[in-house]
Amino acid sequence: MNKHLKVKLWTMVCATVLLVGVGAFFGRNIGLLTCSNGQQLSLGPSVKPDIQVAPVVTSLQDSFANVAAVMKPAVVNISTTQIVKQEYAPEFYFGNPFDDFFGDFFGNQGQGNKQQARPKPQKKYVERRFSGTGSGVIISENGLILTNNHVIGGASDIEVTLSDERKFKGKVIGADARLDLAVIKIEATKLPAAVLGDSDKIRVGDWAMAIGSPFGLEQTVTLGIISARRQSLMVEGQQYREMIQTDCAINQGNSGGPLINIKGEVVGINTAIYTPTGGFVGVGFATPINKAKEILTQLIEKGKVIRGWLGVEIRPVDGAVAKQFGLPEVKGALVNTVMKDAPAERSGLKRGDIILEFNGKPVKDVTALQDMVAQTEPKKKVNLTIWRNNKEDHLDLVIGEMPGNLKESATDSGEEKNNAPGQEAESQEWLGIKVKTLTSDLAGQLGVDASEKGVVVTEITPGSKADESGIAANDVIRAINRDPVTNIKEFTAVSAKAKLSDGIVFDINRGGQLIYLTIQER
Repeated sequence: MNKHLKVKLWTMVCATVLLVGVGAFFGRNIGLLTCSNGQQLSLGPSVKPDIQVAPVVTSLQDSFANVAAVMKPAVVNISTTQIVKQEYAPEFYFGNPFDDFFGDFFGNQGQGNKQQARPKPQKKYVERRFSGTGSGVIISENGLILTNNHVIGGASDIEVTLSDERKFKGKVIGADARLDLAVIKIEATKLPAAVLGDSDKIRVGDWAMAIGSPFGLEQTVTLGIISARRQSLMVEGQQYREMIQTDCAINQGNSGGPLINIKGEVVGINTAIYTPTGGFVGVGFATPINKAKEILTQLIEKGKVIRGWLGVEIRPVDGAVAKQFGLPEVKGALVNTVMKDAPAERSGLKRGDIILEFNGKPVKDVTALQDMVAQTEPKKKVNLTIWRNNKEDHLDLVIGEMPGNLKESATDSGEEKNNAPGQEAESQEWLGIKVKTLTSDLAGQLGVDASEKGVVVTEITPGSKADESGIAANDVIRAINRDPVTNIKEFTAVSAKAKLSDGIVFDINRGGQLIYLTIQER
C-alpha cells in the first residue's frame, strides 16, 4: 500500500475516534439540536432539572389557569366606528381680495362699478370615521353584555367578537354616563355568562385577574391584587366614586372588561388607568360590580337610570365645621349651595344647614347622602332631620328627578388659583392669607354680585395652612366661623379670636359660587 495512503487512512481513523469520544463526553447534557435542513440531530439524553415545587404553589397556579379558562369565553372584544361631521375649509379661494373691502366700504352701487362682488365660498363638511376598541363581559345567555359607556358612546357601528371568533353587530340598549356603564345586546343564544360577585367583600391584598383586549389584543389575561379602595377619583374631568384600584396590567382596550376574583366571579368593570406615559404603570381602576348591579335593571328595561335629586351642593362635615356650627359630633353633610327652584329650595332647606338624617336613616357622610337620595324614587315625599341654629329641626321634601347632565353634588375645593387683582394700601395678613376690602369695582372684576360684602384674598403664601385648605387668590371671604367679615377691621377682629385648635370655617364666594372651606390644626 502506498505510504501516503496509509498515513491518510490512519489520520481519518484517529479523527473519527476523537469525535466519538467528544460526543460521548458532552452528549449527555446536550439533547436535540435542529440542523439547517430542519431535521433534528440527537446528541444524547437531556438532564431533567431537579427542582422541588411546593404543592400549594402548583395548586395556586392551577387555580389561576382554571379561572382564566372558565372566564375567557365570557369576555368579548368590542370594536366601534364613530362618524364625525367636520367643517372642511378649502385651501384656496379664487376671488379678488379687494372685492370684499370695496363692497363693504363703498357698497356695490358705486359709479362705474357694475360688477357684483364674487360670493364667498359656502361652508363644506366632510364625514370622518374614527375607530376604537374596548372590552365587555357577557352577563346573560341571550346576548346581554356589560361594558363602559365611554367604550360605545357616540358609536355609529358596534361589532362584538366572541372568544370563538364569531362576530355580531351590537346594539346599545342602556347607558349611564354617571357610572360610565352601558349594556349592549347581540343576537345570540346559549352564551357563556359570567357570574357577578360581591364587590363589598373584596379586601386590599386579594388576588385579582383582568381579561380584555389591550391595544386590540383579544383574550389577554393579566394578574395582580386589589391595591386599594378609592372613595373619589377625577378622570378627564369626570368624577368617579368608590373605585377599586388594582395593579393588574390594564391598558387602552381593557376598558369594559371584567376584574375577577380568584373564585372566577366578576367584582369590577375595568374603567380607567393612571398613566403619565400613556401605558400601564401599575395603577388601574375598576367600577365595583355592586354599583353596576344597582342600575342593571333600569338600563335593560328603561335604557337609562332615573335617580332622585335634592338640588343641593354639599361638603363633608369635619371637626372645624362641627365645632363652629355647634354640632356635638362629626356627622352629616353640610349644605354648601341650594340650587334655584330645586326641591331643596322649595322645601325651605338653606345654605349652612347640616343634614343629619334622610327619611329616618342617619347620614354618615356626603357619600351616604348622595347614595340615599339617588336611590329614592322621584316624587316621593321624605323627611329630613337637619341641624340649624344649634339645634335639630325637621323638613318635609318631595324628591325630584336628577337632570341627566348634572355632575356630582359634592363640592371640590381644589381649583386652580388665579392671579390676584392689584393691591391697595389697606390690607391685612393672617395664616398666609393677605386680604383687602371688597369694592364694587373689584366685585365686577371677580364675577361676584355688586351687593356682596367681604374681603378679597390678594395673595396666598405657598405652603401655608390657608394654601393647604384650598383658599385661593381672588376668593372673597364673607365670614369666618359664621361671623360676618365685610371689611379689614372686621377681618382683623374676627381672626384675632379664631383658634386653630377649634378649627376655622371660611364662608367663601369664588366667582359667584358660595363654598365653605376649613382649616384645622393637625
